[in-house]
Amino acid sequence: MSILSRSVCYSTMADCSWLWSIIWAIILLVFGWPIGLICALFYCLLSPLAACCSGCSELINLLDRGVKLPMTCAQNMVNGKAMC
Repeated sequence: MSILSRSVCYSTMADCSWLWSIIWAIILLVFGWPIGLICALFYCLLSPLAACCSGCSELINLLDRGVKLPMTCAQNMVNGKAMC
């Protein structure tokens, strides 16, 4: 068995990154974009309050993580990263 054929066998049998990419695409469409859009709306509305209310900064940080959720899903989709 040549080196080329061995690498083809290993990559097709053990590589399930395409399956994880499909799962991440579904998560992006169903959860990522809607949560990101809702968080972006509230982030824009509430971020000016962080200047005068120190307690709002934790909420603003949480909303910022929600805004970045679609990017995280897309990066995991491109890399085929497993969830576990």
